[in-house]
Amino acid sequence: MKKTLLALALAVAAGGAQAITLAALLEGGSITVGDKLFNNWTDKPVISSDGRSVNTANISVTALDDGGDYGLRFAISGSDFSVRGDDVYAFVDYSFGFMVTALDPSLKIAGVSMDNLGASYGFSAPGQGNEDVGSFILESVGTAAGSDDLAVIDVEFSYLDGQGQTATLQDSASFARQSSVYVTKNILVWATAGTENANLSSFDQRFSQTADIPEPASLALLSLGLVGLGVARRRRS
Repeated sequence: MKKTLLALALAVAAGGAQAITLAALLEGGSITVGDKLFNNWTDKPVISSDGRSVNTANISVTALDDGGDYGLRFAISGSDFSVRGDDVYAFVDYSFGFMVTALDPSLKIAGVSMDNLGASYGFSAPGQGNEDVGSFILESVGTAAGSDDLAVIDVEFSYLDGQGQTATLQDSASFARQSSVYVTKNILVWATAGTENANLSSFDQRFSQTADIPEPASLALLSLGLVGLGVARRRRS
């Protein structure tokens, strides 16, 4: 009897936003949503147990502007991130990155989150006692490309014999306010026994922001200016 467990992304892209492929972004494309610019996209060669490549044209990226923090939805079609066990360790491991910039100078990026993980795993036969299968996304956020000095978050949907299911479908972190940050994502999908399969289909990415707060000295100068304006008005009257 086939057994399948599934974690599905629940939200839908707001406003019918047009998707762009990761392939196009890697060729110099960009996405702007609200005051956020997503550009400088790069990736690394795929590592896999079967020598496969990842067709980045099968990964669509859509702007998220649905009343929450601005962000992106990644949706995967095809079988690029579908893995069936080989009784050893079958896997696909892929990394890509991008830069996020706040275009409004009065706003700063202050946090990051991943959620709405769309992932599944299953067994085509009763468990043999050595199950190890799932999907995992590790994200690093830093002040330079490839760095993680601001935050590290991860999401996971997997099963390991002896430990059971891990369902970390969302994660977030806050950090010191930045005008721009660099994001690196590492995606791993794996299956061991030949009766196992795993698939990754989607996930969401968001960035929180805060407005600049005037320094105390600036507030004091503003107060003095208002007082001076009041005095000048009284003199004229």
